[in-house]
Amino acid sequence: MENELLSLLNKNLLAVESSLIRKFDDEISKIPDIVKLTLGEPYFNTPDHIKVAGIKAIIDNQTHYAPNRGIAELREAISEYLRRHYAVSYDPQEQIIVTNGASEAISTAMNSFLGEGDVVLCPSPAFGLYRNLAKINGAKYIEVDTEDDKYKLTPEKLKTYLDEYQAAVKMLVLNYPNNPTGVSYSENEIKKLADVLEEYPVVVLSDEIYSELVYKKKHVSIASYLPEKTLLVNGVSKSYAMTGWRVGYLCGPKEIITNLAKLHHANVATIGTINMIAAAEGLSNGDADIKMMRAEYEKKRDFVCKWLRKIGYSFIAADGAFYIYIRLPLDFKGSSIDYARILAQSAHVAVIPGAAFATQDQKYFRISYATSDDKLTEAMKRLEKFVKGRQK
Repeated sequence: MENELLSLLNKNLLAVESSLIRKFDDEISKIPDIVKLTLGEPYFNTPDHIKVAGIKAIIDNQTHYAPNRGIAELREAISEYLRRHYAVSYDPQEQIIVTNGASEAISTAMNSFLGEGDVVLCPSPAFGLYRNLAKINGAKYIEVDTEDDKYKLTPEKLKTYLDEYQAAVKMLVLNYPNNPTGVSYSENEIKKLADVLEEYPVVVLSDEIYSELVYKKKHVSIASYLPEKTLLVNGVSKSYAMTGWRVGYLCGPKEIITNLAKLHHANVATIGTINMIAAAEGLSNGDADIKMMRAEYEKKRDFVCKWLRKIGYSFIAADGAFYIYIRLPLDFKGSSIDYARILAQSAHVAVIPGAAFATQDQKYFRISYATSDDKLTEAMKRLEKFVKGRQK
């Protein structure tokens, strides 16, 4: 009977592989005494004033269904936050949907726009969710290799791909700061990309979930240049250490959001009222929390980069997020999965292989430095010992 049911499943879904990040993390987590630098989970706990807002909501019996697009208090807080931080303007009633994390915002957008044969362009390497959602919808996922351009999409390369695939291109996915590289874009770079996109009938899915974790540059949303073509994705998970609260949001043009809200309604109906009240507190009164966490992450990044240079690893200079993308040693002939597995088994350090972020194996591995200083120090010592051992 099970095989009969499998034959009835969407064939596109059957072709999608489970998350390599989760699968690999589960595999190596069984190794005793392993130091994990794998998942993108903030090291901090949710700030107390946000937790108190959630607790108070429970005590005040604010535990009933919320409007499908989210409570008015949160949508207004999102609108004001985006205006204050990024100078972009969204009507809280008509241009914002509160989603089950940024992941649901992404899936709502991609499931609404994509169909069989459509083309999705995405700078590579990238988070695997975009690729999987494109496949599920029968769309053609085209990875734009950015390695030769310091891991940034250039206007010239973007135009080349848009001209090559022409009307078949339905969507461009941008994620910056990028997971896994931590690379971001300057205001001028974003403007130049927007100038190219202005000439093409393409929707821009801009995943800016790490926007508050940019260290030196000012984060600029492409929505400030292409408000009528951009679907802006963000949330509170990374910036306020609220991953378990599952609150994201999706913003865009009024008529588009009206239609995307139908799919959001069909999929999840609404988000937990308590969670939304807590998120509103963070967005309204949490600027100091962001500043503190960002400063700590920047220190961790600098600490890790100093160690990696000492060990002899080559890596991409990260502008933000909390990841470092590290090149495999040139003399290593295996895959990124092979190397990550050896690190786990021999050095007892867990990382994510670059194969998780592109169709063609990346000769890199990703570490997350969103962990304690003690764990980072121990992990670096173990990596140094491992590398020296291989050189003998």
